[in-house]
Amino acid sequence: MTTSNPNPKPFFTDYLPEQDGHQIYYEQYGNVKGPAIVVLHGGPGSKSRSKQAGTYDLSKYHVILFDQRGCGQSTPAGKVTDNTTQKLVEDIERIRLQLNLTHWFVAGSSWGSTLALTYAQTHPDRVKGLLLGSVFLGRARDEEWAFSREDGISRLFPDLWEERQEFLKKHHATTSNAAQVLLKMIETGSEKEVKVATAAVRNWEGNLMTAQENLSFMDPEDIEEEHINEAKIFLHYETHDFFLTENQLLKNIDTIKSIPTILIHGRYDLLCPAEQIWALAKKLQHAETIILPTSNHRLTADGEIARKLAYNFFLSKHT
Repeated sequence: MTTSNPNPKPFFTDYLPEQDGHQIYYEQYGNVKGPAIVVLHGGPGSKSRSKQAGTYDLSKYHVILFDQRGCGQSTPAGKVTDNTTQKLVEDIERIRLQLNLTHWFVAGSSWGSTLALTYAQTHPDRVKGLLLGSVFLGRARDEEWAFSREDGISRLFPDLWEERQEFLKKHHATTSNAAQVLLKMIETGSEKEVKVATAAVRNWEGNLMTAQENLSFMDPEDIEEEHINEAKIFLHYETHDFFLTENQLLKNIDTIKSIPTILIHGRYDLLCPAEQIWALAKKLQHAETIILPTSNHRLTADGEIARKLAYNFFLSKHT
């Protein structure tokens, strides 16, 4: 049986030396002598959480979490200058070198899977295996499905879509330039405008995580600095096409096609439809694909248990 703690404590925390005006916070968990796993959080703009380390058997594995540039405990909070996918890849590699690791497993869900694939394609010789969930490939069609196409996810959330349209019209924006307009509001607007824009970002994407809960909304007056920084970084990446060329991850798949990979995805992931994980799986030589029958983008409780068991079984086969 896999032993794990849902909320473990790190045995070591530190910052990487400052680079480009950013200090990157990281944590280490588990068995420092065991195979290493670096876990990449989602977003862009979110942060690492101890429960991500709790997915793994910490009596066996050495798990590293870190907060991406501008996120969580990394500083300065919310900074978007020199904050790109390529810079994040550099930070991941700096952590590996800092910890004197020859190679490691790389894990990530949602945006974390995008970043994991990008890192692996940049440093394939350092990756023993990939553990990916709720895959986001960062193609134009993937962004458009969730944020700008009238025949995309809006068909499942017509009421939420209509409310969003009314908000954008009020602020002289359209779905095609919403990210740019909202980002400008956050960067240059009054305190009220910043909170209004941040609430709009959270109230759209936040409701796409699961179809098993009713719609919920955050009022602008409840917005805190952490929410603002998260929204700013997310919009920064969205306005720059996540700093990826079109279909980059699938076009460069030959660099990683032989790396052992496990793919976990919710059958009813509305934000990132399962087509993305299927397209990826077909191009990998050693991929195990598990589609969870009742999970959405946010896994159900039984989905989280299934992922934990699958990940630890995968690791046991490849270590």
